[in-house]
Amino acid sequence: MNSISIKVNAKINLSLDITGVRADGYHILDMLMTSVDIFDTITASKSNLPKVTMDNKEVSGDNTAVKALKLLHDKFNIAMQVDIVKGIPFSAGMGGSSADASGVFYCASKLYGIALEEMIGLALKVGCDVPYMLFGGGARVQGVGEKVTPVEVPQMTMVIAQKTSGASTKDIYRKYDDVGGERGNGKTHFNVLERGAVMLNPQIAQAKSDLLKFTDLVFMTGSGSAYVGVFDDEEKAKCCVESLQDYVFCKVAHTKHTGIEVIWQR
Repeated sequence: MNSISIKVNAKINLSLDITGVRADGYHILDMLMTSVDIFDTITASKSNLPKVTMDNKEVSGDNTAVKALKLLHDKFNIAMQVDIVKGIPFSAGMGGSSADASGVFYCASKLYGIALEEMIGLALKVGCDVPYMLFGGGARVQGVGEKVTPVEVPQMTMVIAQKTSGASTKDIYRKYDDVGGERGNGKTHFNVLERGAVMLNPQIAQAKSDLLKFTDLVFMTGSGSAYVGVFDDEEKAKCCVESLQDYVFCKVAHTKHTGIEVIWQR
């Protein structure tokens, strides 16, 4: 096999808690996550030189796919040409950057016959969501992302809405350290980063207000800025999307039981 094309599904956080801070400054997480049917498409081919394009433009530097390729080259002395077509919105808390890195590791595993388990340590160096996104589906993710335990998540119909881009993830975690966050108090869906994210950019909360006009169950995913509304009726979800056409991103989505799906390989 010389080439492969895959879908890497976005993730949402059904809950996000912080249980402490390590001595090195990393926050200790406890999250319930699931994959959803919004995805980036990644096509990779064996190559002598590493290269990444995103929506037909070459990328370099701080890009997560570039970081993943460098780690693979340094450890295994392999390279790939990687072409990414974005479908996951940027700065939404849906794992778009992590999806691209996990897709690179997955493609390298398939093209070069390296076990996915050997990729987990490298994946963690790129980001805390990357190890989870190598597998996806329903999972409880703990620690700094290294503990991934599969769990059953019910099939759900959702609307995911992003009114505007949020603050940087680093700034949101710093704000959490200053002001704390609201925990579940018996609720299944909560996100302790929401308070800080809204304080840094109050505009993102408009998505919550708008979704609450259609459903009672609404929560922020990741560090934002997207909010998720859960629906028991597909048509009502579609009506909600139609009413939010001025949004940066707004789509009906459904839970998926896997994070990565192979489109073709040859």
